[in-house]
Amino acid sequence: MVKTTINLDDEIYAEIVRESIEKYGSTKNMSKIINQRLGNKKSDTGKSGKRITFNVREDLASLDADKEIKKGWKARDR
Repeated sequence: MVKTTINLDDEIYAEIVRESIEKYGSTKNMSKIINQRLGNKKSDTGKSGKRITFNVREDLASLDADKEIKKGWKARDR
């Protein structure tokens, strides 16, 4: 466990205090609330540290994906 000082906006602080008191009966467990929220946020991003691999059809392999995406955006905007 690492100890550090963080500066929270007043609204965020009040919300964490309120949740800590509701769940644990005191503000001593505010770190648990913050860790839970940050842990949930991390899992919400979908980043699991695993690589995603896929195969591209041979006729598409020579295309530049960024250029094709931009073309699609421009066509959509017309």
